Formats: sequence, C-alpha cells, structure tokens
Amino acid sequence: MKLRSQSARTLLYEEVVEELYRLIDEKHIQPGGKLPPERELIEQLKVSRNVLREAFHVLETRGVIVSYQGKGRFLREQPGHGSEKRTESLSKNLERYSMLEAYEVRQVLEVKGVELIIRNASEEDIDDLEKAYKKVEHTYETTGTTTGEFELHKLYAEKTGSMFMTQTLELVLNAILDMMYGQFYDVLEATSEKQELESHRQIIDAIRRRDTEAAQRLMHEHLQVTMDMLKEDTICFEK
Repeated sequence: MKLRSQSARTLLYEEVVEELYRLIDEKHIQPGGKLPPERELIEQLKVSRNVLREAFHVLETRGVIVSYQGKGRFLREQPGHGSEKRTESLSKNLERYSMLEAYEVRQVLEVKGVELIIRNASEEDIDDLEKAYKKVEHTYETTGTTTGEFELHKLYAEKTGSMFMTQTLELVLNAILDMMYGQFYDVLEATSEKQELESHRQIIDAIRRRDTEAAQRLMHEHLQVTMDMLKEDTICFEK
C-alpha cells in the first residue's frame, strides 16, 4: 500500500479507509469476523495508531464495523434477506444495509418531527422553514441542483422545539450524508431534484395549515422514495 506523507492527515486516513475496504472486499475479513489487531494493521499499512483509529471511526460511523469493549472490532453481520441478489463489493453491500437502517430510523424521527413542529412551532418558525425552502428553490432554478436540502431537514428538526430530537436527527443525517458522499454518491445523482423540491413545498404547506396527518404522510413518502431505490436496486451499485 503506497500512502502519502504523515502531514497529509486527512488524505492519509481516507486512504486507510479504502485499504480496509480492499481487505474486506478481497474477503480477508468475513461478515461477523474479527478485524486484525491494531498492531498488525499498523505494521501492515505503515501508519500511526491515531490515523488507523480515525479510519476505524469512519467505518463505525458508516455501520461497517462494530466495536466491543475488551473484545475488539468486528465486521458487521450481513443480513440474509436479499443478499444473494447483490453484485457490488462486500463493503458497499454492508454500507447499503447501514444506509437502509439509518433511513428507517430517520423516517420514524422525521415523521414524528413534523407532528412536533405543528404542535410547537410559531408562525415565525414556519416562516423560517419557508425561507430555507426558497433558498433551496433558488439554488435549483440557478444550478439545477437541490444543494442545501439536508440543511432544510436539519431545520425541520430544530423547529420541533425538542433538543433531543434535534441532536438525534443531526447524528442520523450526518451519518447518511457521509455515506452518500462516499460510496453512495449515486443516490444523490439518481434522486429527482424537481420531485424533492415539490415534496418539500407540500410538506411546508401542510405544516402551515397545521394538518398533522397530511404533513406526516408527505414526509413519510418523501423519505420512502430513496429507501425504495435502495431496496429495489434501481441505482447502479457498481463502482
């Protein structure tokens, strides 16, 4: 493995992440199997313990590996349902399951979230959501992308008025965003920006009307689009 100098810290741990993916994809580590000890990987990859642990942190955040106190780090188990149909690399396959799990949690939280917004938010709070939507809409009109859409979702969480909802949703959203800009950038490319924008328009209108049932249904459907793409393989997973 040819690595860059220690001074290129960010690039270095990212390269270690890719090298660990290679070990996984070449089946040096099996699902549920234990990763080699830190000392062995440090010697093999020629990196410091801190850099290796940064790489481990990325893989833990993405749900690819799990750590157990006193036992070590293990590759996550591969769910059996539907796995025989997958042709992409094992590391990406495991991340896909993590992405689906994260979306399932996100869907529960955000559907509950719009209920809390309707219960707790002032008209000024809803105006803030409208302004954030208009910003994303302007970006779409000028660039054809919906950059900033995740920030709008974080604002939904903030407007619930629940500190725990805000913190928990931000954790889930950041994990999903990391995976999307990593191995799952194709999820972003496959999503219809126009459809996303219209979906937010309808959600905010329902919130403005204080229509809890409609807002929850619309948020559920908004997130289900991406979940269905992941489940039905409408996205090409090949690198």
